[in-house]
Amino acid sequence: MLKLLFALGLGIGLADVAAAQALAPAAWESGKHYFPILPAQTTTTGDKIEVVEVFSYACPHCNQIAPMVADIRKRLPANAEMILLPAQFGFESWQNYARAFYTAQALNLVDKSHADMFRAIYVDKKLDNNSKFDAIAGFYSKYGVSAEDFIATSKSFAIGARLKRNDALIKAYGVDSTPQFVVNGKYRLDAVSAGGYDKVEPLIHFLVAREAAGG
Repeated sequence: MLKLLFALGLGIGLADVAAAQALAPAAWESGKHYFPILPAQTTTTGDKIEVVEVFSYACPHCNQIAPMVADIRKRLPANAEMILLPAQFGFESWQNYARAFYTAQALNLVDKSHADMFRAIYVDKKLDNNSKFDAIAGFYSKYGVSAEDFIATSKSFAIGARLKRNDALIKAYGVDSTPQFVVNGKYRLDAVSAGGYDKVEPLIHFLVAREAAGG
């Protein structure tokens, strides 16, 4: 799904980030390195600047950069907060994993299970892109919720509403592949536009600083 991102490689490290951060702000160009979202979308992080990763457990590239994303989250300034937004794109398997994510979120399981889910799919091979929802629900049983209760929660009105809102929001962002990042509902970027995976974090920090300064 990710348009050439694999070819860019994962040359990520603190030294790379520091080098990229040395780029003058003028090096980041709207319409080239990041793209305005018109109209800007409402955020959910209150007085904090929202940084969204649009991802899917069914996306192998999202799996590959998951450690990088975890580091980006840790290094965000105090005035910013990262949100995970699972894409669906009309694919049954992606819809199943998005439903599972929101169900896990409702049950306060995401912090415990997020990295483990990627591992279950891409390392342990216990799940895959064709897994049915019942199998995905079974994965969460090790976190103290039965598969039956997980499935029941997944069928709630609240989860259905989240999925509909999710689909509409991703379309409004103009996101058509994963992983992509959205800063404060106003700017969209990915590793291709940023110029490499090592440029994603400094570009996010640049846009966060821009928003903090008034946009």
